[in-house]
Amino acid sequence: MDELVLSLLLSLGLTEIIECAFALSTGKRGKALLLCALVNLITNPPVVLLHSFLPEGWLPVAALELGAVAAEGLLYRYSGLYERPYRFSLIANTLSFSLGFVLNQLI
Repeated sequence: MDELVLSLLLSLGLTEIIECAFALSTGKRGKALLLCALVNLITNPPVVLLHSFLPEGWLPVAALELGAVAAEGLLYRYSGLYERPYRFSLIANTLSFSLGFVLNQLI
C-alpha cells in the first residue's frame, strides 16, 4: 500500500479512536458522538495530506492543527450539540495530536 495512503488511514483511525473516546468520556452520546466521528472524517485527511506537502517544522504543523480546531469548533458550534465547542475541539485535537506524536516517536 502506498505510504501516503497508509499514513492517512492510520492517522484517521487513531484520531477517531482518541477523539471519540474523549467525547464519550465527556458524556457525548448519539448524534453528538456521531458528529465527532464525522467531523474528524472531514478534517483529518486534508490536514494529514497538507502536512505531507508542507515543509518540516512546528509552524506549518501549528497552523494546520489550529485550522482543524477552528473548523471543528465551528461545526460543533452550529450543531448545537456541544456546550463549549471550541474548547472541546482544542482538547480533543491536543489529545489526538499528542498521542499520535508520541506513537510516531516510538515507531
